[in-house]
Amino acid sequence: RVSAMAAARGTGTYRPRWAPVEKGKDDKPGKSDPSGRLDGRKQFEMRSAFMKVGAVSRATGSAYVETNNVKVVCGVYGPTSNERTSYSDKGQLSCSFEFSPFAREKRRSRDDEQLERAISLMVEEALTASIQLDKFPKAVVKVWVVVLEGKSGYLGAAVTCASLALADAGIEMYDMVSSISVGIRKEDLLMDPTEAERGSSDFGGSLLLAYMPSLQQITYISQKGTIDSKVAQDMVKLCSEGCSKLHSLMRKCLVEAERKRQAKLAREHSRSNSS
Repeated sequence: RVSAMAAARGTGTYRPRWAPVEKGKDDKPGKSDPSGRLDGRKQFEMRSAFMKVGAVSRATGSAYVETNNVKVVCGVYGPTSNERTSYSDKGQLSCSFEFSPFAREKRRSRDDEQLERAISLMVEEALTASIQLDKFPKAVVKVWVVVLEGKSGYLGAAVTCASLALADAGIEMYDMVSSISVGIRKEDLLMDPTEAERGSSDFGGSLLLAYMPSLQQITYISQKGTIDSKVAQDMVKLCSEGCSKLHSLMRKCLVEAERKRQAKLAREHSRSNSS
């Protein structure tokens, strides 16, 4: 993992394009939007997101996150007693990440297993700082993340989904963690780049951020490609803004789920009284 703030070799000619693009009748990629994104999104626009909690019936808490062609489900189990380790005044978080059999076009290989182990550690690192581990000493919370569909953007979706599932499980946290990436193509920063954008010949690299917006703290950061330090700072700023938007959606999802739960309890209480 490479720090985004570390100085790296670059062209030194980058000029960030922060000016918002005005919407008009003839808005098309490459016309009103200088970034010319293939999926029609604006330069700093995230993919549309759908979130739901309670997706896994037998889990302590669970969540489902979908952002266009990326679909992730997560189940949280525990806290349960951790008999494998000696006594500790802090609990432990254990994360497992995997691709479903139908999430990848090619047959499962040893490379997939290595990638899953690596991403499991990344998700665990991104989430650990957000959890009040001292609330469950000598116990472990287990998190299982499964990618149902998606070729790119699944790491950020996995972190976001897992944090939402932890909140649904009632695990005490300092803040929820949301995650998103920003790429650079030529001189344009692109929020939440697609697989096609990442594979283009003029794609220079990307930066992924896991962030606690309420505390304004970064829990994980990774960079791919050689990116100038000034560009990296702009990418971190744009990622943090995207994470804040995702965080708002996460909060709305939890509030709506609680509203439905309370309404269900009220209906059940009303039926029991009437009978």
